[in-house]
Amino acid sequence: MEMTPTQIFLVFLPYGAVFFAIGVAITSRRKSFTNLKIAGLFWLLAIFAFFHALHEWLEMYRHLRLIDADSLLIYVGHISLLIALVSFLFLFLFGITLNTSLLKNLRQWLWIFFGLMLIIFLTHMLLLLPWNDAAMLRSIEYDMRLLIALPATLLTAAGFFLYARQLITQGLRGAYNFIGAGAAFVAYGIFTGAIPSGTVLLLPIEIWRATSAFIILHFLMYALDTFMDQREEMITERLQLAANSEKLSAIGRLAAGIAHEINNPLANASLQMEMLRQHQEIKDLPEKVAGRLTTVEKSIDKSSHIAKELLIFAGGKTPDTELVQVSLKPIIKSAWEMAAYRSSNHQFSNHITALPPVNGSHIKLEELFLNLFLNAIDAMPEGGTLELTGRVDADEVIIRVTDTGTGISPENLARVMEPFFTTKEVGQGTGLGLSICYGIMNQHGGSIEIAPRDGVRGAQVTLKFPLRSENKPEKRAG
Repeated sequence: MEMTPTQIFLVFLPYGAVFFAIGVAITSRRKSFTNLKIAGLFWLLAIFAFFHALHEWLEMYRHLRLIDADSLLIYVGHISLLIALVSFLFLFLFGITLNTSLLKNLRQWLWIFFGLMLIIFLTHMLLLLPWNDAAMLRSIEYDMRLLIALPATLLTAAGFFLYARQLITQGLRGAYNFIGAGAAFVAYGIFTGAIPSGTVLLLPIEIWRATSAFIILHFLMYALDTFMDQREEMITERLQLAANSEKLSAIGRLAAGIAHEINNPLANASLQMEMLRQHQEIKDLPEKVAGRLTTVEKSIDKSSHIAKELLIFAGGKTPDTELVQVSLKPIIKSAWEMAAYRSSNHQFSNHITALPPVNGSHIKLEELFLNLFLNAIDAMPEGGTLELTGRVDADEVIIRVTDTGTGISPENLARVMEPFFTTKEVGQGTGLGLSICYGIMNQHGGSIEIAPRDGVRGAQVTLKFPLRSENKPEKRAG
């Protein structure tokens, strides 16, 4: 069924306009989300959209036969076909990069597949030289759609489905818009890549293609809003981190001043008590009086310990903060051995095997893990399991410490890193443990995140240590 000139105009003009709108929608927002990993790939999709819009408008010009010269129409057909090829190549590249950013182990195989499809198409195209009639152009166009367009659209759809699954797993919004866009790309791929132009399925195939493109635009517009939401959340989080860092810095300076002021009299009091203990008269004191002296000593020691924690929290540079290459596994083992004295019926399950070394201070990192282990033990007064896992992810080492304790209530989650904040009873803790952990991770250029465990009792602490370039795992070729 041949379309009338009016039908050609009404199909191809909006068909091209849809892709042009997709390109504009992406480029107009791209500067707002270039720092988001997945969103930063969408410039490839925008280039595909602009080129494909031009291709569809050239096809409209060619089908309307506004000029009578067949040779000139074939020349327009050559240009239109070349533009379509370029557009689908960019879509192919978008599909590959989107999938490999989500599943890195696919990288080599997808590039091999891309190269194979391109070689087969170019070989067949060269065999059909000199492409001087309409039948040759139709044959080349069908091969291009089958070998380039179809896998490109299906790869893009698969990437959208994978990203939607990631959003659902992370509990983030916008997953169904990517599922809708992926389903629309599947339909568009079938209508565009598997079914030749000119086919009629109740309606001309070009109408089905244009309809699929409209659906892609609809879902893609909402999907792009997801990136804007993520960017706003990221900005808010960074502002909160900056505010917290400034607050912690001010408190740290105050804490350091207080600690220095009380450390000298405490050291003097401790020395005097030690000297008193050496006098025979003290040894002959009644048991009740001697007990009070012991209480004084314990109070001095406790005050000294608090002063030390204040100095550590203040983050002053000391010789033990010099960062060198260290292995985390023996540090974790040593920290647990020190924490074990507080453990009665706690199980320690360490699943960490081989990890690359990180840049750090052995003493500070030992203190970090000791604080985390003691916190976990305190959260499990009746016993429980403390579990450690570790992995390498791109440029960082990720350690997770989980326990089966009381967990963290939502109202306390935002405050757990604040200095002097504690849920323990009065006299049972200073509230500096997690603040010190935060400071140590900050000194090491890493991060610490605390969250309740999903669906079960307990808390999960995630530590992220940056890797030096020489310690990063080697990337596979391709």
